[in-house]
Amino acid sequence: MSAMQPSGALISIGGAVLYTVGLNPQRLSYSSEARFPAHAVQGGMRYQVTGAGDQRMTIEAVTYPHVVGGLDAVAILKGLHRAQLMAPMTRLRGNYLGLADGLCVIETMDYDEERLHPVDGIGREVSVSLGLLFMPPSIYLQSAGRIASLEGLL
Repeated sequence: MSAMQPSGALISIGGAVLYTVGLNPQRLSYSSEARFPAHAVQGGMRYQVTGAGDQRMTIEAVTYPHVVGGLDAVAILKGLHRAQLMAPMTRLRGNYLGLADGLCVIETMDYDEERLHPVDGIGREVSVSLGLLFMPPSIYLQSAGRIASLEGLL
């Protein structure tokens, strides 16, 4: 297999696939919260379980577009972000095994280009940071029509 061909898919967000060769994820971080409001009672404090809060993931990825491509995935991610569309997020593993994390929206997207190429003006190194917010099942089961339907985004 050539180094120029995408291989080793790792993460899929809608139609954007982050590969080992291409737009390559470098760092993932996950955070979530659960709510436990406290109530003072005569015998001390009591805590009430009121449910889960936000689930967020940050993905930092990098590509060298003149060598391995990857700008197609960046364009799809940018389109999903600007359109504020929900998209399925899947962690891909060996032997075509995947873990469906659910539907998410791209809440924040940072895009950095370094060392611009003199021929086309595109950075030789492109870094992308995505802030994903996962939607609870109650949201996307009620609003199935809001799921991204633009051609090529899903």
